[in-house]
Amino acid sequence: MSGHASSLTPEHQQDLLCKLDAMRDAVTAACEAFRRQLGLSFAPVGLPGAPDCAAVCYGSAVALTGQDTNFIYAVVCPETTAAWLTCRFLDLEAGAAPALAHLADALNEIPNVAAGTWKARRRGHGEHYQLGLPLFMRGSSWLRFFSKGVNALAQRLIDPEGHSLQIVMVWQSGVKPGGILSMATQNSAVADATAHLPMNVLQEATKAVIETCDVQMGLNLEIEANPGDPREANVAYGSSIALTTEVGGGWNLAVMCDKASSNKLTRILFAMDSGEDPAMEDLADGIGEIANVAAGVFKASRLAAGERVQIGLPLFMEGRGCIDFFASGLRGLSQSLNGPDGIVVHVILIWQEG
Repeated sequence: MSGHASSLTPEHQQDLLCKLDAMRDAVTAACEAFRRQLGLSFAPVGLPGAPDCAAVCYGSAVALTGQDTNFIYAVVCPETTAAWLTCRFLDLEAGAAPALAHLADALNEIPNVAAGTWKARRRGHGEHYQLGLPLFMRGSSWLRFFSKGVNALAQRLIDPEGHSLQIVMVWQSGVKPGGILSMATQNSAVADATAHLPMNVLQEATKAVIETCDVQMGLNLEIEANPGDPREANVAYGSSIALTTEVGGGWNLAVMCDKASSNKLTRILFAMDSGEDPAMEDLADGIGEIANVAAGVFKASRLAAGERVQIGLPLFMEGRGCIDFFASGLRGLSQSLNGPDGIVVHVILIWQEG
């Protein structure tokens, strides 16, 4: 978690107590999901703290967006636990080496079910949340580097056989979530069904990123002719943000670049010297800010199409992160944008069919 204990104000202390209460519900929901889905008995070990990134190989994250607070609910684990859980979940032979597709499907299911239980428990506190798409995550970079104001709290769970995993809650403190635009009023426009097709939504997201880069940085980006498969995009860093709808699901919007373009964008945004090499924290802040502002613009365009959208938290991606592999039912499209000095930005939209 960010910050130091000596600098906590009474408001910060109260906020932390609220987040600890949310974490307790998250742990209870996870233990219940494991018991009901797999007949497994997991229990907390020790106290909540910062995520142990060295013990993370695979995981799955679900966005939980509310009016005043946004969370990301994640279940993460080492490779051995991931394989064991997958074999149990899919009734595979014990000790088998599951395919990546099986790992993704199994790990996505646990936080998806647990987040639903957590949502119901928080309703008892007068809090209401929308659930996003479960995204399969590889590696731990998305837990190592956060945008400013974003915090993470983890609780280790262990079963009687010694299998270990972590429940992670990510949230943003000190600001009202939702991008740059607050769209709290109801929309009376008649929805156009064709406006909700993935290709049309990708076009809206692309325009939002172009507008953001123009207004925020004076950067002119031009659209390449045709969208493509995001798994073919040359990317090194990026930021993914959930966009949830009132009926559930929604999309994930990612803004990703190769290393050179990521550095150039960060230098322009933060007015750095041309030869300065941005730190990883600067990349997380810079690309996360572009994604967050673009999501606010996208939110406004969705409202005009007759759909109210809540915006989640930006997650920084080092490597291919959430686009390297799509679990069952998830699809993605990528639109490339070209800028001056060789800058290439990939706008990626992820959605769930059905």
